[in-house]
Parts: sequence; structure tokens; C-alpha cells
Amino acid sequence: MAERQMYLVAHCEPCEECVREEWQFIRDGELRWEGFEHCPRYEVYACERGRGVPPPRIREPILAREGAVHLPVGGPDGVPIALLRRVYGLSIAEVLAARTEGYRATPVEARYLTATAAGEGPAGARSSNPRRKRP
Repeated sequence: MAERQMYLVAHCEPCEECVREEWQFIRDGELRWEGFEHCPRYEVYACERGRGVPPPRIREPILAREGAVHLPVGGPDGVPIALLRRVYGLSIAEVLAARTEGYRATPVEARYLTATAAGEGPAGARSSNPRRKRP
């Protein structure tokens, strides 16, 4: 499950100058995420970070920006069911649905899951730079 840290909880009403960025990456063999908000008009900064799968307010913009990777679940070519349950905390009903339909993962989650399933661990799950400039 996701572990979360909040660094500053000061928010303004969103304006045209507000900047929000979300990242997901792999570091030291762990799935991690960060969210950053900055309003230059009011000099407000907010940053939160955590381990595991990010909350929907972080994950959904990443999916919208980077797209989803459709992963098969179970079987010889799919993500192991036990791994999927451990990473996402899925219920049995959600696992059954994923087994039938596949699972929608972010590109970083897909890299993490396939490397972990292949037994590559931290060496196979390359870290992406969370401070990288986005186009």
C-alpha cells in the first residue's frame, strides 16, 4: 500500500499561474511518487511524496499524460496475481476482473511489475529522474 508524506499543506485557490506536477518513478527497487504544487503569485509551495501506488489525484494525471499500459494478469505471460494484489491491494473481485480484462498500469508501474515478476528486482527496475523537465 502507499506510504505518504506531506511537506506543506498551504494551498491557494488555483489561478492561471499555478503549476502542478506529478511524477512516478522507481528508486532502490521501490515504486515511488511525488506531487508538487507552486503558485508564484502567492508564493505557495506544497510537496507530497510516498511509496507504492500513488493516490488517484496523482495517478490519474500521470495516466492522462503518459497513457496506460495494458498488462495481462496471471498465466505464463501475465503479471502474477499475488504481485498485483501486493502492489495495488486489490480485492478478490478486482483481481478476478483484472484476470479477465487485464490491468491498466502507468508506464512506470508496468516497468516495475514486469521487472519484479521477472525476478530482476532493483537492478532490472531502472529509476527515472523525477526532476526531469516535461515537454
